[in-house]
Amino acid sequence: MGASYDLLQALLAGVVVGFVVCIPIGPVNLTVIRYALRKGFLPAFLVGLGAACADTVYATTLMAGHTTILEMPFWRGVMRVVALVVITGVGIRSLLFKEEKVEARDEARAERVDERWNHPRAFMLGFILTISNLILIVLWATLAAFLFEREWVDPELSSRAMCSAGVLTGCSLWFLMLSFFVSLAHRRVKPQTLTFLVRSCGVVFLVFAALLAYRIVDLIRRAS
Repeated sequence: MGASYDLLQALLAGVVVGFVVCIPIGPVNLTVIRYALRKGFLPAFLVGLGAACADTVYATTLMAGHTTILEMPFWRGVMRVVALVVITGVGIRSLLFKEEKVEARDEARAERVDERWNHPRAFMLGFILTISNLILIVLWATLAAFLFEREWVDPELSSRAMCSAGVLTGCSLWFLMLSFFVSLAHRRVKPQTLTFLVRSCGVVFLVFAALLAYRIVDLIRRAS
């Protein structure tokens, strides 16, 4: 029963983290929205599914490397501090998001990749846009450290596999919802709705940061 609970916890942790990570506006979300408005639900969702698979590749790879890193006290401390800084930065950036300031460089980047592939398959477009974003390496490394630190995911292969499955599910769920509602609403979709989701994501990240900061302070207090 305990083992089943731990696996379920790892799965749910992956679902939540995967879902939240995909919310901030960037080249993938802009491409999904553009496809949903111009080509309908299925092409848009395939773009998102490709991005979800790329995120899962990063999450799985980085979680696989943390079993040895977390055995070293120095690197445990470094990862905690890096996680705190990165997650706080993402949270603040999301809270300050304004719909009229959707970054033009993100849309331009998506257009360049689209042009490079004459008739790209939607899945590959989403995968390339995500796998080429090297910032995700840092983000997933810090999130993996956070999940292990909170003991929501165990070092065992089964726990990490369940978390990876959760990440794929959570990412896919976000892109499923985004593709469906944008294609349903067409051009009537309100920027305020996306702004609310992005800012909600920022709140979640800041809650993660607060929990991690409390853990760091508690460890320092105990050590002294």
